[in-house]
Amino acid sequence: MRLNDIESKKVVVITGTFPALQPGETISVEGDWGSHPKYGKQFQATSFEYLATEDNDILEYLASGQFPGVGQKIAERIVEAFGDATADILDNNPDKFREVKIKGFPARKVEAFLARWQEARHSRETMLFLYKHEIVGSVAKRLWNKFGQATIERITQNPYMLCEEVWGIGFLKADEIAQKVGFPKDSPERFQAALLYTLQEASVSDGHVFLPKNVLLERTFRNLRLMQDDEGAINTLLDEFEKASECGRITREGDDCYFPPLYNAEQRIADNIKLRLRYNELSTEGFEDALAQWEREHKFSFDPIQKRAIQMALSRKISIITGGPGTGKTTILKGILYLARQMEECVSLTAPTGRAAKRMGECCGEKARTIHRLLEVDPISGKFHRDGDNKLQCNLLIVDEFSMVDTWLAASLLEATPLNARIVLVGDADQLPSVGAGNVLNDLLRCPKIPSTRLQHIFRQAGGNDIADKASKINQGISPSPIEGTNFHFLPYESADEAKDIIARLVTRGIKEKIDINTQEMQLLTPMRKGPLGIYELNNFLQDLLNPGKERIKIASGNWSTGDRVMQIRNNYDKNVFNGDVGIIYKIGKDTKKITVFYDDKTVDYEPDEADELILAYACTIHKSQGSEYPAVIVVLDSSHSIMLQRNLIYTAITRAKGHVWILSAPGAFYQAVRNNRSTRRYTRLTEKLD
Repeated sequence: MRLNDIESKKVVVITGTFPALQPGETISVEGDWGSHPKYGKQFQATSFEYLATEDNDILEYLASGQFPGVGQKIAERIVEAFGDATADILDNNPDKFREVKIKGFPARKVEAFLARWQEARHSRETMLFLYKHEIVGSVAKRLWNKFGQATIERITQNPYMLCEEVWGIGFLKADEIAQKVGFPKDSPERFQAALLYTLQEASVSDGHVFLPKNVLLERTFRNLRLMQDDEGAINTLLDEFEKASECGRITREGDDCYFPPLYNAEQRIADNIKLRLRYNELSTEGFEDALAQWEREHKFSFDPIQKRAIQMALSRKISIITGGPGTGKTTILKGILYLARQMEECVSLTAPTGRAAKRMGECCGEKARTIHRLLEVDPISGKFHRDGDNKLQCNLLIVDEFSMVDTWLAASLLEATPLNARIVLVGDADQLPSVGAGNVLNDLLRCPKIPSTRLQHIFRQAGGNDIADKASKINQGISPSPIEGTNFHFLPYESADEAKDIIARLVTRGIKEKIDINTQEMQLLTPMRKGPLGIYELNNFLQDLLNPGKERIKIASGNWSTGDRVMQIRNNYDKNVFNGDVGIIYKIGKDTKKITVFYDDKTVDYEPDEADELILAYACTIHKSQGSEYPAVIVVLDSSHSIMLQRNLIYTAITRAKGHVWILSAPGAFYQAVRNNRSTRRYTRLTEKLD
């Protein structure tokens, strides 16, 4: 940011985190002078405060464009009328301002101006308060939009409401703010907030639907940073746990402790499926003849298990088809859709992500939509228009990549689907579970009452592609021998620097030697976010390799360039973009710092304080790649990733590749992942509730 130094009258470059500043505003900053290797001398600010608007700046401030009805001429007339007292009168005596008639500034415009002046004043005070407490960017903006002038009051009354009501602020940050504003450490609000935060964090970070009582208390104890010998605090925690349970803030079934909305979602799934299972057999008359006709037309013969899966899908109210790549899921879907057309069924195709829905539609030759779009998500509230009272108009619903669907989304989808419709859930049960809470696909597969077909036979792949075959072996805990194949490649390395050298060779020439694609179409996958081979480090490395020679513009915590591949990292219903959507930066405003991203079917604008919703996407975590498919994939497995090296993780990574996959492995990392079948247990009760 470039500011005018009042004393030297020179323009100085100041770095740091600030709310939006307007022309004419004056701030005082503290920090140290430093030097940037590219941009030279800079002042690195560690704190700042607003100063009263100087009289000689008030004209510029009024004419800055942020006040309705006030341009340069009106601003000059206001300053001419009130002189040095302009800011003080506007702040403290607006009635006096109303008394003076200013040419071209009628009463209705005066009132709009005064309202905006007061709002800007309160907004500055609020933003100063938030930024001083390191609540910045879009989080600060959301707080202001939500609470307005009451923001500071709401926070000082109960800072713990932040971790319940505002995305991006957890208990630890709220607790830090609480201590700064003098909130007592032994307050009931603090202990109950910690309990609820612990439950919600367990669902977000670990995918748990509930926590056992002892686990909940243990984790909350750590979040509160209590001492083992602090009996008073421990007793307070136990008391507040009981109070939270009694008043319904925690839902309990025995020792199972739920965040209430998540308990309701799991229960709704179970109740809905049990209703469908009551009348779960429909006529299959004529199916065999119709399928035989399709086989004659396409000169193709279904495998017997494929025929059984098709018949199951159309003869049951709810059924599941699961299998890995190359096992014929797409062929089965084509057969199901052919019969549905013969029966004049109204069909809806859906998948959790935009990429998965697009691929499903291309494979099946019919339009497929994301679940959010199918359920008609409201951009403001985030709620779905399609629900139990306003159901979908379909006789057959097919959901692909169902392993990615979490408890929240599954509950909404089932409730919005008519009870007389058939539902076919398709997914790979051996992939990673959903990013969100639950393990819905596997929980349903463990229920013997729900008909399911597990596909295991791998059909011959086009061009001798060996990825599906090697993925199947890995899924069985077998290290492929030989590892190197036609489309599956293995490259060992000893150090992080050597791994980067290999990546550089692949993206500059090695990939193109195997497959004719734009290198922007390849995807690098790694288990971790941090570390020398985590996505943050690798994204910066790949940005220089794949998008060189572009000016990097610093916005929020990132350095962005046009042409960068980026990923949305949270649902934004207002912009109609969702967690995991990938696009390309189309334009960046040098002055406005506004980023425009092109997605598959639209462009989306991001204000500077919304840039924290984006990350570079040249490299992404394996979890984030679920539901996507790429022509070329590089998978990095490092010894520093040991906590994540599990079989279902590497299986998921490998099966993202449609054309070629390169496994880069530190010594022993690949084999450790193949051997390790101990996936982290998720606490769910869906299977038991279906009994």
